[in-house]
Amino acid sequence: MHGIMFLALEDFLEARLGEGVWVRLLQAANLHDQQFEPDRYYPDSVASELFDLTARLLKQPLSQTLELFGQHMSPGLVTMGRSMGVVRKEWKTLDILEHLQHDVLAPFANIESGVMPPDIRTYRLKHGEVAVAYVSRRKLCALLKGIIRGLGQFFQEPIAFKEHVCMLQDAPLCRMSVYLDDPFFLRYVDIEREFGLVQSRIAEITFYNSFQGVPFSDLGLVLRYSKEEVLVQVPPMQLHTMKAEKVTYLSVPHLPQGLKALIREVDGDQGVALLGNIRLTDGAVGCRRFPRVTPDKPMLVQMKLGKRSFRGLIQNLSNGGARIQLEKGSRLPEVLLYEPVAVEFAIPLKYVELDDTIVLGPVPMLLDGNILDVSPVDGTMAMRIVFSTVARRDSMVMEQYSRKQHDDAMEVLQGRVSAGGTH
Repeated sequence: MHGIMFLALEDFLEARLGEGVWVRLLQAANLHDQQFEPDRYYPDSVASELFDLTARLLKQPLSQTLELFGQHMSPGLVTMGRSMGVVRKEWKTLDILEHLQHDVLAPFANIESGVMPPDIRTYRLKHGEVAVAYVSRRKLCALLKGIIRGLGQFFQEPIAFKEHVCMLQDAPLCRMSVYLDDPFFLRYVDIEREFGLVQSRIAEITFYNSFQGVPFSDLGLVLRYSKEEVLVQVPPMQLHTMKAEKVTYLSVPHLPQGLKALIREVDGDQGVALLGNIRLTDGAVGCRRFPRVTPDKPMLVQMKLGKRSFRGLIQNLSNGGARIQLEKGSRLPEVLLYEPVAVEFAIPLKYVELDDTIVLGPVPMLLDGNILDVSPVDGTMAMRIVFSTVARRDSMVMEQYSRKQHDDAMEVLQGRVSAGGTH
């Protein structure tokens, strides 16, 4: 282990227990005249014994002792990193973690002696969160967490952890998420960083919008960006949907989460849109298995939940489920997640092609499902339903309804594109 760790441990102990404690600790470890140099490496067994003795002196569990030690040494590590040029002045907690393996720890490797820094792999999930994987026979994950907490204190940031698996609980590695525990930063997007990366890779962004209740998506490119907004080039049809909806959802290749942006300006002649107020969504976008459409006319539905019946309107529909708003004054009883429900409605099509036959519409539908969630809305309640296995006939009916809705919307869009008018 690097000599800096031993010097930091001496400082930690004397700050807590006073002068002379370090000498007593070395005597207890039979290291009476040991001098630790900051540019040398020492056996891990020496560090392990001194950590154990430190925990006994402090009368605390080893994991708690290591975490306190990590917090204590963090400011010194930042100062040393800056003086060595491996930690930039503008970096804070998550920036240091992001560059930990390749920039911060790399200078401490000693290939000739076989000494390598700990295997700590990090990935910047978003501005406010970094994924961390730690693999080491030393199993000093508590020390790592203490250092991270200390960085948060040093930079006055609200750092929090989500621990997924740990070597101390017989896992092959420690895996955790380190994030800024602040609602603003959980959705904050560093526009210059994220869109600069997209532009440098000449990567395409996928845009998602809806028009007349029908989903549309297409690819676009980043033309330029600033701290506050991004100018993107988008195909004409998608540009019109963005203009109509005034917002857009984006899928950026290197981000696991989707983005939501307001449409500030649209220029149809140039084929560009100016995006602002960009924030993270709750999860990825564009991952729906079935296209979801909003009925262009009210679609009445009746539901049976146990022995009770309810009426309402379908707000959106797909082969996978539906969102239903109940009629005014409706109140659902206490229901559990995935409570079974039966829904009955009619698909407003003039006719449906079912293999070699044509069925005149409206087409009645009777489907079983389960309640996904229930929420209050506009003086009543809305529920999301996940359908159980959908019969082939019912699937074909809903697919043709979705296709008709899409074709109708596409016809309007094509007319607008031909006529211009996105300024």
